[in-house]
Amino acid sequence: MQEIAENYNEIGLIDNIVDHLNVIRKRYKVIFLIIITSVSATAGISQYKPDIYKASAVIMPVMLQQNQNRLSAVDKQIGISMPTLSNISELESLLNSNILMEKVVRNKDFYPIFLNETYVENPGAEKIWKGIRFLKNIYKVKLDHKKGIINLAVEYTNPKTTADVITCILAELTDYMSSEAKRVAETNRKYLESLITKNADPLIKQKVYSLVARQIEISMMAEVKENFAFKVLDPPRVPDIKIKPSIKKDVMFSFIISLFAGLLIAFLTEYVSVRFKK
Repeated sequence: MQEIAENYNEIGLIDNIVDHLNVIRKRYKVIFLIIITSVSATAGISQYKPDIYKASAVIMPVMLQQNQNRLSAVDKQIGISMPTLSNISELESLLNSNILMEKVVRNKDFYPIFLNETYVENPGAEKIWKGIRFLKNIYKVKLDHKKGIINLAVEYTNPKTTADVITCILAELTDYMSSEAKRVAETNRKYLESLITKNADPLIKQKVYSLVARQIEISMMAEVKENFAFKVLDPPRVPDIKIKPSIKKDVMFSFIISLFAGLLIAFLTEYVSVRFKK
């Protein structure tokens, strides 16, 4: 009995397959028309899409910890914050921050591109936000925790602009982080120097002097700027090949979608015609 049931199921399955094939054969013109129309339209539209180029860069945060662990206990006792020169999450946040993007938007070389108008030295907030939104659409930051690196990418119609935007972003990031480190170091230095006159203990004075020297060192390193908070492992280069549109990919995707759409329409048409006949 079980073998009979299995044979019956197999026969029913074969019958269903045959029925579906008959529907496809009956409605093949509709399916073929949908595929041809979709693929032709996709190929035509792809030819008129603007070419998009992609420039990228890879950076890694610089961890300068010498003397910091040795002095950290004293820092907490005295009540100052030693600036950690960079950490990968902070770096990612800064790269995605509106502060950094605003600096790039205000750049006279990119202002006309982002806002499609002549450069103005003091644009209103509305224009700045418009430029930031435009930049966010073409600029992406990807963090790789495993490797400890950050990938930056810009996609735009002009290949040179893609590389120039990343270069500008890295320059503005360097300026911002170095100026912030100098500000914190200067504040700490002034506070520490005020403690020297208040404490008579020579041991504490010696430790405070060490902390002052550390603040001066950080301020001097920040002044140099290059490789201060991060180093560029792979600098941006002007791309020579577009990344999209890819006519082959667009046509293949269109073919698959239109094939499924054609089959669906064919089966629905057959179902409706059978129902009406009944």
